[in-house]
Amino acid sequence: MFWLFLFCVILLVLWLHARSRPAPPSLLNLPQKDSPLVIAHGDEAGNGLYPGNTLLYLQKMVELGVDALEIDVNLTADGHLVLIHDAELERTTDGEGAVGDKTLAQLRQLNMGHHWTQDGETYPYRDRPLQIVTIDEAFAALPETPMIIELKNSERRAAEVMCESLRRSNKRSQVIVSSFHQGVINHFRRLCPEVATGAATLDAMLFFAAQLLHGEKLLRPAYQTMQLPMRYYGIPVFSRRFMYAARRLNLHVSAWTVNEAEDMRRYIDLGLDGLVTDRPDKFMALLKGG
Repeated sequence: MFWLFLFCVILLVLWLHARSRPAPPSLLNLPQKDSPLVIAHGDEAGNGLYPGNTLLYLQKMVELGVDALEIDVNLTADGHLVLIHDAELERTTDGEGAVGDKTLAQLRQLNMGHHWTQDGETYPYRDRPLQIVTIDEAFAALPETPMIIELKNSERRAAEVMCESLRRSNKRSQVIVSSFHQGVINHFRRLCPEVATGAATLDAMLFFAAQLLHGEKLLRPAYQTMQLPMRYYGIPVFSRRFMYAARRLNLHVSAWTVNEAEDMRRYIDLGLDGLVTDRPDKFMALLKGG
């Protein structure tokens, strides 16, 4: 069974090599550091310092001095991309239903910090409601801050709205766009080839298999970066071999979500380019030797 799997993987890699085209050069211009970039994770569950995907979170993380922000966007019924992780409203807001069924005006009535708590007992933003933010507003508020943006929708319209917003904002050199939906990210790459993108799930799985077989040079990735979990179905993703393969293809590599000092040190040692974390304050203190 293993040899059959290996044979199929090799055939698939060779097929991709025969049909694929390498990613065009992007405009991406990230901070250059000797250590991994500190990337604040847009967490909305209380694991971070502030409710993620809110303007408060964005501003406070910039004040803290992070290198980049990770955010999630969903498409509204009237065609706006808004900062929120879930397609449904119940987990993080005081609203109900799907984001895609609501207009921006309707979503403005909700509190993005309603369920946010760090201790499970206090809810500090119920008396200080946080309004939903559009991607245009986020770009306008933080014109100089690099961002990793995940398109959560499976609809191609989300890719179109993102490309339009980026071209209006002059943020194209400061943004990495990613999505778990292969069709959506492929559509975005066609629309905005100058903007850096991250590997989708299939992209990442093919890269992982290729590097295991020392066949990464057979790939011609359509992406310039990879933002990947520390483990996938319990399997550690990152290794020295993995990073060597990524370097051969000139890929920028980040891990998520890295909150423990032991993991931070290991990934620093492996030479990752960025760590996405709920606690950038702890990561920054570690980098300073604290």
